[in-house]
Formats: sequence, structure tokens, C-alpha cells
Amino acid sequence: MNNKKTIFKIGNFGFGSAILIFLAIIFVPAVFILGHFSFGDGAFGPEIVKAVTLSFEIGLIVTLINLIFGLPLAWWMTRSRSWWAKVLDNLIDLSLVVPTAALGFSVFLYWGSANGLARLFGIEGGLISKGPLLIILLHVVFTLPYMIRSITAAIQQLDPNLEEAAVTLSAHPFTIFRSVSLPLFKDGIIVGSVLSFTRSISETGATMMVAGTFMTAPVLVVSLKNAGSIPQAAGVSIILILSSVIILFVGKLFLGKNSLNLKRVYPNFEKKIIGLKPVINTVTLIFFALIIFLPTIFIALYNFLNFEPFFNSVFLNSLVITFAVAFLVTILNLLLAAPIAYIIARNKYRLGKVLDILNEVVLLVPTSALGLSLVLFWRNFFGNELLILVLTHLSFSFPLLVAPVSVAIKDISEATEEAAFTLGASFRKMFTSILLPQIKPALIAGSIMVFMRSLSETGATLAVSKNIKTIPVYIVELVKTNELNQAAFVSAVLFMLAIVFLTLLKYNKSRIK
Repeated sequence: MNNKKTIFKIGNFGFGSAILIFLAIIFVPAVFILGHFSFGDGAFGPEIVKAVTLSFEIGLIVTLINLIFGLPLAWWMTRSRSWWAKVLDNLIDLSLVVPTAALGFSVFLYWGSANGLARLFGIEGGLISKGPLLIILLHVVFTLPYMIRSITAAIQQLDPNLEEAAVTLSAHPFTIFRSVSLPLFKDGIIVGSVLSFTRSISETGATMMVAGTFMTAPVLVVSLKNAGSIPQAAGVSIILILSSVIILFVGKLFLGKNSLNLKRVYPNFEKKIIGLKPVINTVTLIFFALIIFLPTIFIALYNFLNFEPFFNSVFLNSLVITFAVAFLVTILNLLLAAPIAYIIARNKYRLGKVLDILNEVVLLVPTSALGLSLVLFWRNFFGNELLILVLTHLSFSFPLLVAPVSVAIKDISEATEEAAFTLGASFRKMFTSILLPQIKPALIAGSIMVFMRSLSETGATLAVSKNIKTIPVYIVELVKTNELNQAAFVSAVLFMLAIVFLTLLKYNKSRIK
């Protein structure tokens, strides 16, 4: 008994320390900017209103496009047994792991330059000019996987007996989909929509490459910060943060409220709809190929045709800094995320849900706003730019590791832990011998996502550093100075890394299954 009390005392001290570290280093700095808003100094000037409105309009359009094409793609990927469905499943995450700076450049080359689709039509210059349309096409590329993965995860949880019961009652396939299946995986649609919208309104670095003279809210945050207009930058950041939080809570209000809709059936109309299934599948696959896949990999083709390797000192320094920060942030996350994930999974001290929500809030904070918030917070303690950069990357990547690890721990029975404690094992012994082997796949998957997220971040880095250049920031600068071949080479390096890490992630997922 005394041994068990000692275990829990040590555990309480460790978990208490983890909570304090989470609040002091991750959460509070991320939302610190909320206390820096000023209603004066042009906080709601025309430029700010225009940029925020544009970001919201683009986010809504992108979410709608993702829903229209993501829903049939997710359903086909989940229910089809064809070889093509498996190929699509392996390709859908590619745009998610390609660093956004490289992705933005690739999309620009594909749509907006004479080297892309314009060449097929004999058009001088790009097929689509820089501006809102090109921003929408870019945002669809990197947000569609969020919609598809959220929906497929929900579809996989459906009880097949309900659909089978509807079949025995001679219900039409589309009637079953509309009245039985769709209401039951509605949560996946809501989560995918929230992630698509918030991810769209937060993107900075890639957007800079395709926006031209147009200014979205995250890009405006960086511009105002660099100009020294901190109150205005804080105002835009606060709007973005509060919008993301409100959308998160509104989405959660509708989660779990699933009900079957069997009251109305339209047999003739639904037979016509199901007759269009081959057309719908063909259109969605063409959409994926032309709008998602080819723009994502176009950088590789451009680099092959315009290969111009170079290794100047700026590139090499940027490469070293980028990888050093990513590795350090990944190690720190591994040390700090596991205790918070455990508290969330086991709802210790009845704080699991609270910490889970705070973790999600940090995840949804636009990175340019988060970067500005962290600069304002940490400059009260020190002015080391590199250290602030590391803390910034730690903050926005932390939720990516906590989420999968907490889910993995939830799937492990608490009885195994109790048995270990009863046999006199310390918490450390129980964790290393029982939990760690079972959550290792989640740790690996989360670590890969953390590493790639740090490697690819542009907006937060631009917000916190003036003198330090990471590879994504360097790509943005090369594109601005029209050094396209050099930018293509640097982007191709990141693209190859993305392929390697995506392969590792897929391998890890297959081991989990």
C-alpha cells in the first residue's frame, strides 16, 4: 500500500509539472496576443477589413469545394475494393506532407507560369494570374486531405448491420447512403470542414507566392509586424484566433448528434442519382488528378527540365538551421507530449477534456498569429531569436504529437496498469514496459508529423525572425527575386524529403493495422 501511495505521489508531481510546462510554454504564449489588442491606431482600417474578408471568403469557398469533391472521393476510397482506390489512398496525403513553401511554388508553376498548363494551350505567361483564384486552387490542394481523412475515419466506424438491414428492406442504394450512412458519419464531415476552413485562413508562406497584390489576413500579419505596426498586427491576429476558436466550439456542438433520417424517400430521383455514379466517380478522379496531384508533383517535373543545382552559403546555412530546429523540436515534443497525452487519455484530475480543448485551440491558432504572440510573450524574458524560433515551432507542433498518442493510450485497458502497480512496479517501469511498446507506433507517426511540420513552416518563422532563414523562408525569397530555377532545386530537395517521410508514415500505419 505504501509503495502504491509513493508511486501516486511521484506521479502527481510529474503530471503537475507537465501541466505547468504545457501552460507556461505552449498554451499561454500562443494566446498571449489576446491581451495586446487596441481599438485605436486603425485596428479596423480598410486594409485590415479587406484582408480578413478575403481570407474568410477564400476559406468558405475552399471548404465547399473540399466537401463537394472530398465526400465522393472518401466514400469511394473506403468502400471500393479496386486497385485504384488503394493507389488514391497512398497519394492523398502527399500534398499534406510536402512543405507548403515548395507546394506553393509548385502550384504557381503549374497554373501561373508559362512552364505549366499554359504551355499546352500556347499561352504566353500563366493560365491563371496571381490573385484570389490561384489562392483558392492552392488552398484546396493542401486542405483536401483534411476533409478526406476526417470523412474516411468516420465511415470506417459505421456499423455495417444498419446498412444491411436497410438492404433487406429493399431500400435503394442512394436512399441507404442519404438516410442511414450520411447522418451517421456526419461528425467526419464537420471535423473535416472545421480543419479545412481553419487551415485555409491560417496559411501564410505558400499564399505569398500566389497572392500577387492581394493580401490575406495571415500575410497582412507578417507585413504589419515587419513594418512595426504591432497593434494592427495584433488586431488581425486576434480576429483569426477568435474565429478559429469559435468555429471549433460550434463544430463541437454538432458532434455526436447523429440520427437516422428514414421519413422521406424519393425513389425516382434517387434512382437517377445512383445512375450518375460512374460519372461522379470519373469527375472526382479527374479533379484529383488535375487539381490536386499534378500541381503537387509539378515541381519535380520542372526541376527535371530546368535542373540547376547550387549550394551557396545561404542555402547551406538555411538547410542546417532548418534540420537542427526540426530535430530539436521533435526531441522536445517527445519529452513533453507523453505526460499531457496520458492526462487527456485517462482524464486525470478531471482535466482531460480541458487540456484536450486547450491543445486543440493551440492547433487551430494561425501560425503567423501564433508567431507574433510568441514574440510578444518571450521578448519579456529574453531576446534570442533562435530560441524564440525553437519555442515557436515547439508550440504549433506540440498538438500533432499529443493527439495520436492520447488516442493510442485510450485504446489500452487501464487494468494492465493497475496490475503492474499491484505487483510493485513504479510508474516509470509501468510506462516503459507496458504503455511504451503499445504506443510506439503513435509516437513514431506523431514524431514524423512534428518533424515535417517544423521543416515546412513559413508563416510563424517569418513572424518571429528577421535574421534567421529556414529553407521555406529562403524559397519564398528566391521566388520573390524571380530566381525560379534555384527555388525549384531547393523545393525539390524538400519534396524528396516529403516522399521519404510519407513512405515512413505509411509503413508505420501499416504496422499499426
